[in-house]
Amino acid sequence: MPDPTHVGRRYQAPGQVIESAGAARFAAAVAGSDPVAALGPIPPTYAAVYCLFPTLGQIFLDPEVGLELAGLVHAEQSFEFAAAPVPGETVDATAEIVGVAARRGRWFVTVTMEAHRPSGEPVVSGRALLIAAGAPA
Repeated sequence: MPDPTHVGRRYQAPGQVIESAGAARFAAAVAGSDPVAALGPIPPTYAAVYCLFPTLGQIFLDPEVGLELAGLVHAEQSFEFAAAPVPGETVDATAEIVGVAARRGRWFVTVTMEAHRPSGEPVVSGRALLIAAGAPA
């Protein structure tokens, strides 16, 4: 189970490729039957693919943190964009557990994440709040 000793754990997912075709499929899936607005070649929410998923996946698989996916709630998510990602480029994604608190029998786990170009130039940063069962009441 998560606990405050996990604050500061960092996870790295280098080499995330911004795929044009994948971004187009993602945009179509999100838009459903609505026409996709011309937001540029990479929709902003595609950050979930190259920044959020690869790093949160590592947190979920970390046996020391012990987050159980059954009953897990992804309660909040935010992204801030420093630069538009370019189709075909590669970025390095990182995440850090910055907060763990027990409230009402649940764990509230706050994670920050970011993606940078190999040059170090930031592309996106974000914050997620995960809520999991099993905390002391």
